[in-house]
Amino acid sequence: MKRLTRPIGQPLATVCTCAALAAGLLCLSPRISQPAIAAGSPDETLTIAEKKAAVYASPPEVLRKLGGHVIVGYHRTTQLTELLRHGAIGGIFVTRRNARRRSQRNIADELEGFRQIALGKTERPLWIATDQEGGLVAHMSPPLRRQPSLGRALREAKAANERKAIARKFAETQATGLSQLGINLNFSPVVDLKPQKKLRRDSRTHLIRRAISEDPDLVIEAAHTYCDTLAGWRILCTLKHFPGLHGVKTDTHVRQASLPKTRHELEAADWMPFWSVTATTPAAVMVGHAKLDALDAENPASASADVISDLLRDEWRYDGLIITDDLDMGAINRRPGGIGKAAVDSLRAGADLLLLTHDGDVVFEVLHALLVAYERGRLDRDRLAQSRARLDRFAQRFSPREITWPKDFPMPSPAPHRAAQID
Repeated sequence: MKRLTRPIGQPLATVCTCAALAAGLLCLSPRISQPAIAAGSPDETLTIAEKKAAVYASPPEVLRKLGGHVIVGYHRTTQLTELLRHGAIGGIFVTRRNARRRSQRNIADELEGFRQIALGKTERPLWIATDQEGGLVAHMSPPLRRQPSLGRALREAKAANERKAIARKFAETQATGLSQLGINLNFSPVVDLKPQKKLRRDSRTHLIRRAISEDPDLVIEAAHTYCDTLAGWRILCTLKHFPGLHGVKTDTHVRQASLPKTRHELEAADWMPFWSVTATTPAAVMVGHAKLDALDAENPASASADVISDLLRDEWRYDGLIITDDLDMGAINRRPGGIGKAAVDSLRAGADLLLLTHDGDVVFEVLHALLVAYERGRLDRDRLAQSRARLDRFAQRFSPREITWPKDFPMPSPAPHRAAQID
């Protein structure tokens, strides 16, 4: 039998033997069961079935607290039911497989059903997220109306007022459909600067087809209008993929990659849309998995305290939501420690939401890793409290409600000190 440690603060006298040990659990009292914590070799691992059992046997208040940072995809509704009943996740990712050959009404009813199951069980109202950029990435079309990419829609516009009108109409079309489905978090717009040519080994990113423009000022103009419009429909936009994919030579869907640009180069161009739009709208920021060589050449940006905590939180004083790109990608899976370590590192670095777009048992890898890290004291309680406060504030503002006219005023910027600096 494996030797298991007691949780922090738990008297040894309460440790007992129970059938849960067979599932890798530690029976502590009639009321509490904790995830297994191996006291011996750090290489000791549990099977995914044991991790799943340990997750569901963990203290409910701790599972709700940590699970509130996780957004997960699904294939069948039954994959989410138990997670929602335990309050074990904070949001749901909806994609093509969930929308294929289904009506708008059918999808909306399904998502509302998830909300009803989660009511009173999750830490806060659910985030219902999707990727609806337009063009190549439009996961809810059909049934929602197909649109070109935002960059393509703007291509023929010459004057600023014409561009803003097109961007506003584009965003309103999206927002109308998304709000009717009950979606309140959209992973759009792409504000990476547009490359001149396609990467040689780009199997899935296709930035040249998704980016708005190579001109930072045009990107700022379009993204500001887009995000401001979505906010009026209680849909939170997401700027992606910080610190920027322009200049990244390999596809992070497949393998690890680096962004070799200097900080001066990034500040002069690539970071301008992130800096400006977060100063004037409530936009969330998605942090990608490329390593930012100028700050941290060892870790992906999504798991780097140098990038998230030191740069975005402390230096930029950004207090909006930070979301990781999908953790189930090659850049993370090929990193030592894999997806579980990345999830822990991301929360420690200051991220708020961990994205898992694929359905399946990978969510239990993440939840188990978070529970173990929490018990071992590897997650800073003050930083988690700050993150929960942000999540509470934004969830309240972007919880779906009946949309009335005129639309709600947009939420103030999460970086108000910068608004005065934006021309």
